[in-house]
Amino acid sequence: MKPAKAKSQRAPASPVGTARKPKPAKAVATSAGTPKNSRLKIQIDFPGGARLGPGKVDLLELIHREGSLSRAAEAMGISYRRAWLFMSQINKAFDEVAVATPEHGHGGGPARLTPFGQELIRHYRSIEAETTKASAEIVRWLDDHRTKRVS
Repeated sequence: MKPAKAKSQRAPASPVGTARKPKPAKAVATSAGTPKNSRLKIQIDFPGGARLGPGKVDLLELIHREGSLSRAAEAMGISYRRAWLFMSQINKAFDEVAVATPEHGHGGGPARLTPFGQELIRHYRSIEAETTKASAEIVRWLDDHRTKRVS
């Protein structure tokens, strides 16, 4: 009778695209590295379940800057598949596409932001800026009355 082979001590492979790079903090930080002030996030929930929020708008901006969905995904620290799903959700949510891809992604050509995509970013950032400005006093009040405990 042969002795049983020892099992490999290798760690199981993680699923493809699940590792995320840490995002840089957007809030103002104190010298201790914790957020000093709260910040408002704007997410628009459309009838039918489509959503537009800071993550998808960041992705659109990165596609425009990087000229590539894969480079935009890398810059965001998300998988290509997740970025592609976000892009697809954005394109399906509106009557015009925000990101154009050659033959709908086949052939490896660059993704590019359409004029509609540029307007979408502009309008979202405008809503974000106006809402942040209008709510600044209330958010400051909330910060003043926050507990200092870490949750």
